[in-house]
Amino acid sequence: MRIDCPNCQARYRFDPARASKQAPRIKCPGCGHVFRVDLADAVEDDAAASPAPRKKCLIVDDSRFFRELTGDILKELEVDFLFAGDGEEALTIIRDVRPELVLLDLNLPKKNGYELIREVRADESLRQVRLLAMSGVFRKSEEIGEAYRGGADDFIGKSFKPEQLLERVKKLLED
Repeated sequence: MRIDCPNCQARYRFDPARASKQAPRIKCPGCGHVFRVDLADAVEDDAAASPAPRKKCLIVDDSRFFRELTGDILKELEVDFLFAGDGEEALTIIRDVRPELVLLDLNLPKKNGYELIREVRADESLRQVRLLAMSGVFRKSEEIGEAYRGGADDFIGKSFKPEQLLERVKKLLED
């Protein structure tokens, strides 16, 4: 069955057979929010409407404000958003959820964006994941070139206009 996090609206698969209670507590792997799911209602909802699976987009930035701002700009897309605050958390989510697109800051704690790009590209099972690198600090041509050489599909400076980001994300999701 599919469940939606009430905090970040990310959609996940959940096996109700693994639950020991009628209303188990779930921890969202994207944002860490803990919430309850009433399995009786969820099973009925799941059977009534099972739409085509939506694409997933992971937004990785150490600034919660920027993650939320980016999600707000892209909310018109029919995509489920996941969020991570550092490179290690992002890599875990990428390996577990396999989002179609990852928007990542290059200046991240624990594992910077360059390292994250290289690790994703080194994993053959993650080759289909599209990577959009972003930075407000690293904008020199050699720094941008390093992101591309590492395997980023695109780069955008954080001083973007909302329509520019939307256009880039649409293009990456279509390819």
